[in-house]
Amino acid sequence: MSARIGVYVCECGPNIPDRIDIDRVLEEISPLKDVAVAKRYRLLCSNDGKKYLADEIRSEKLTHLVVAACSPRDHEKTFMKVCLEAGLNPFLFQMVNIREQCAWIFSEKSEATRMAVKYIRAGISRVTLHEPLLQKEIKATPDVLVVGGGIAGVETALSLAGQKRRVYLVERSDALGGTAARLGRLLPHQGTDMRLIQEKIEHAENNENISVFKGCEVEDIRGFLGNFEVSLKRSGGEPPPEMFRVGAVVVATGFALWDAFDPDVTGYGKIDDVVTSLEFEAMSASGKILKKNGSPPRSVALIHCVGRKEKGYCSKVCCLYSLKFAHQLKDSQPAPDVFEFYSDLCLPEKTDQDVFEEAKKRGVRFLRADDIRVEGRNGKIRIAYRDGSAEEAVEVEMAVLAPAMVPAPDSDRLARMLNIPLDETGFFKEAHSMLDPVSAPISGIYIAGCASGPKSIPESVVQAQAASGKILSVLMLGKTLEPEVKVSTIKEELCTGCQTCLNVCFYGAISFDAFRGVSVVNEAICRGCGSCVGSCPSGAISSKQFTYQQLFKEVMEALR
Repeated sequence: MSARIGVYVCECGPNIPDRIDIDRVLEEISPLKDVAVAKRYRLLCSNDGKKYLADEIRSEKLTHLVVAACSPRDHEKTFMKVCLEAGLNPFLFQMVNIREQCAWIFSEKSEATRMAVKYIRAGISRVTLHEPLLQKEIKATPDVLVVGGGIAGVETALSLAGQKRRVYLVERSDALGGTAARLGRLLPHQGTDMRLIQEKIEHAENNENISVFKGCEVEDIRGFLGNFEVSLKRSGGEPPPEMFRVGAVVVATGFALWDAFDPDVTGYGKIDDVVTSLEFEAMSASGKILKKNGSPPRSVALIHCVGRKEKGYCSKVCCLYSLKFAHQLKDSQPAPDVFEFYSDLCLPEKTDQDVFEEAKKRGVRFLRADDIRVEGRNGKIRIAYRDGSAEEAVEVEMAVLAPAMVPAPDSDRLARMLNIPLDETGFFKEAHSMLDPVSAPISGIYIAGCASGPKSIPESVVQAQAASGKILSVLMLGKTLEPEVKVSTIKEELCTGCQTCLNVCFYGAISFDAFRGVSVVNEAICRGCGSCVGSCPSGAISSKQFTYQQLFKEVMEALR
């Protein structure tokens, strides 16, 4: 049976006819081989236009369709859906962009018309080589794995767990809550009641739809959105839990603190009563802020930005919790002298300025300092620093270091396992920092809390809720998933087994069959990006709907 190709030119309001002679285009296209009909319509993407196009497909008994209009990014899926509803396989359709690529870039109408004819001819040549592809559906499990039991992981688990959705919450330590559970009190604008965090932890541990694995790490994850296989390993050589399946993975591994051990600069590990912020938090939580000799300090230095220069970024919350420390010290009896050494103050919330001003009223001295060195002298701690060009020094009885927040240990191993990238600082990289800050570039994997960078507790909670919302909108109960159809294929007779494609596949969709000595594509994971096609030295790989023959015919026709 010979092909019957329908060519339809959309006017797109005045955008195309003002710059392209559509009648001339139809006049040149109509006589071409296999073109059964060539027509124009004012706005094909409108409801009337879609109905018109569906009726044309049926009445003209079209076997292929070419639509010349705007960018495929705008309406390719729109017209593919029309084809499907009209009984035409949607992959026997080709869209040609004559608005952005012709009408909007050529000043002369004759030149824009000539190029439109060339592009439409190229589309016609290409579509005749299209093959009908079938959209598949795969069953997806609604269950979710959350890696990390800090406040972001706990919030994610509580947001997702339901009667028909189980959450597997994996924490490498022996307790949930992460750093948040170790705080003496919250930041100024977060209130001072720690019971809220403890309540969330208790709810997670007692929720019958949440399986909590403490003292465990993820050993392996394989699969794709809707179908991941997960295995864990338990510390101490104990038998690991059995393997389970989930539909999505949330990375909520939190952060660690920069190693402040540098006796020549910070004095930590060498000088008594030089402590880190978390060690000070432990004192605060116990209600006893004491020096090593058991007496309360009469003077305290709070040193900001420890490690910031080395790491190259601001940790965002250090200034706020140093302000919190200052108020805690001023609340103690007797209240010590408090010095805050900073290079730049980060006060992002509107209420933070009030907390800062209140600290100054209470006698906290803020000293802008560079090149800080912590030294021991006569049983006291000497803070030497540069203020502009002058060398200054202050002696105190206790120094509290605010180390930079750094990626959690083993982030690189987890990133390799999930095949997702880390950014230049070592935190997990989002799909888009502004438009999609909770998704990883791989479908089905999400990032919450400080796994993607320093954040406050409220920000981590909001991100956890956002990641949960993303998952709930994709893994709806009873919903099946439609994987990409235009995937890569490998001709085994041409494959040399070099495995170059495995190294360039960003999605981990290609594996090597050692028995047959060839690479194999998992079509459920493949996204059709084509990286493997360009890298294959033997030409064994091609992409469905983007074969060499199709592309050659299209390009040669456009160059005529």
